[in-house]
Amino acid sequence: MIVDQVLQFIRDPTSGEFEELAREAFAFQYEQIETYRRLCQRSEIAPKTVADWRQVPAIPALAFKSLDLAVGDGGEVFRSSGTTTERPSVHRHVFPDLYRATIDQTFPDAVLGDFPSIPILSLIPDRHQAPESSLAFMVDHVLRRWGAEDSLTAFGRSGVDPRRARSFLAARQRDKRPVLILATAFAMDQLLDALDRLGLRFRLPVGSVVFETGGYKGRSREVSQQSLLTRLQQSLAVPAERVVREYGMTELTSQFYTAVRHGGDPDLFLPPEWVRVRILDPESLAETAPGETGLIAVFDLANLSSAVHLLTEDLGRADGKGFRLIGRAAGAELRGCSLTVEELSRS
Repeated sequence: MIVDQVLQFIRDPTSGEFEELAREAFAFQYEQIETYRRLCQRSEIAPKTVADWRQVPAIPALAFKSLDLAVGDGGEVFRSSGTTTERPSVHRHVFPDLYRATIDQTFPDAVLGDFPSIPILSLIPDRHQAPESSLAFMVDHVLRRWGAEDSLTAFGRSGVDPRRARSFLAARQRDKRPVLILATAFAMDQLLDALDRLGLRFRLPVGSVVFETGGYKGRSREVSQQSLLTRLQQSLAVPAERVVREYGMTELTSQFYTAVRHGGDPDLFLPPEWVRVRILDPESLAETAPGETGLIAVFDLANLSSAVHLLTEDLGRADGKGFRLIGRAAGAELRGCSLTVEELSRS
């Protein structure tokens, strides 16, 4: 079965060929998702006519706000946080083992390094607090798999719990054990604000790492990445080269990381072996020239549950094997996406 083949490929990329698996994954979703199949038929695209993964029609992330595009029932149901004015996106992960496998194959190298386990401070809601959050699912897996016994979630009804976080940081400073902090950019900003108000500074042990994901979508306040890095150095003594950024989304299964732990560019997101990325013109959806800004399109073999080829609402620029994230696309920049969603809705 294609699920088993993809799972094996994630664990061992030498076990198959990406192109062949991409065609089989498309055939699987063409067969299982009626709405998607009708869209492909109107465009006269079918598994037997596709010779390259780029020819597989991409499903816009916008479509998940109004359509059910899962291959079946069961599994995990995740909803995006969206903004205060947006309808949340709904994505069903019918094969959660694929999600866990993507984390297992990328997180240790990108974030943990040589630590088999480490004290983890999470500033992200846990699964009890946010049962329909894909990020909470990921963090729960990370805590169970790599978190030392004294790992802690410092997040409450009002957001980050500064008291619990301070207690954790002080203890790690005393016992000189490196830590891993998991946080969204907004949550990290909340913690640093709380420390500033109290005039507190910590010197976390050498080897400590900050995992930062997400931005300030839907928030009234925005802080630049450089400002956040400067404050982390000042308040926690964590240098920029120990801050790993992650790019992920509810509608995707796999994650992208910056390779700063390996001396890589802190702003360049790299895909794992089972993922391909293109940058597309927002109106024509044609591939852009190198260096041009466009919508990020992701072909993720692990996303068998709904859309192996996904057109995001994020803008980026291609750079070598990875991409640079520019930000969220405005409504006017989503013309191509919107037209495709209309076509799906008429299916």
